[in-house]
Amino acid sequence: MTSPSRRKILTAGGLGLLTVPLGGLAAPQAYGVAGRPATRAPAVALDVISDIQGELADLGRALDSLKGLGDADALVIAGDLVAQGTVAQYEELYAKIAGHPHPDRVLAALGNHEQYNADPFNTQVKRFLEYTGMPDVYSETSAGGLPLLFIGTTAPAVNGTSPPFVTLGRTQLSWLDATLAKHADAPHVLAFSHHVLPGTVSGTTGPDAARFYDQDFVDEDELLTILGGHANVVFFSGHTHWDLGRQDWAARKIVQGGDPRGFHVFNTGMIETLYGPDGKGGEKPLDPAASQGLRVLLDADGRLTVESHDFTRGTIIRSLEL
Repeated sequence: MTSPSRRKILTAGGLGLLTVPLGGLAAPQAYGVAGRPATRAPAVALDVISDIQGELADLGRALDSLKGLGDADALVIAGDLVAQGTVAQYEELYAKIAGHPHPDRVLAALGNHEQYNADPFNTQVKRFLEYTGMPDVYSETSAGGLPLLFIGTTAPAVNGTSPPFVTLGRTQLSWLDATLAKHADAPHVLAFSHHVLPGTVSGTTGPDAARFYDQDFVDEDELLTILGGHANVVFFSGHTHWDLGRQDWAARKIVQGGDPRGFHVFNTGMIETLYGPDGKGGEKPLDPAASQGLRVLLDADGRLTVESHDFTRGTIIRSLEL
């Protein structure tokens, strides 16, 4: 099956937004030549990857690389686990995971590639839930007391393989609002989405942004309003495949009328093919061999550190402490 084209150009939403790229420290600045200090003993460690899309050799390399960093409490796959969402592809994916070291817990968000087949939407979602073990397309869990939230579409994409891809719906939005309010006093609440918020991280903001990354969500204004009221939210999204070495791999997003401190947003990288700007308001593939992802560390004192990793080279790219 031929993969669908990635995007069509759409116009941006209407909320007043401010994005502050955070960059973080390059690996030599953060850790020196010897890498992460040996005394670091995180209370919680999470591995976060996305956009596997059938690239199983690179997935195996990524899992081996992450294991070399030490044990993690969970592996989070932020969508596009498979290329077209077929049974055979899920079987191959989980056989590959089983053949490499990985955390006992494997959590996942629903991506658009899970729906790139002719089956009814309900069948696509049921298959995703059966293979991933997730309770629904949106849910709450935790790791070592750290709240982890997952969001995803409750309806098929409006335009098939073109955005917008995600309809959260009133029920899910109400759940998200109530769940974040419940965790208002938590130092950090991690939220995982395959799809990317407009004007936040790599590919969605700045002079070289791809102009079609501005409307992944049908109800994006409602979503941003909810997220913007909670400075403890740390939002992780995939979908763009853009480089984690960019200054805008991480950002602070301030929503008009929300908490003036804003909330944090991180790009989760890619297992399959690095993309980047084409200089014409779009994007182009840059390196099919590239493979990048994150390790998220919560220290006993409540400090959250997000590291970006290059799995091809086995190196840390950047580190940002919140």
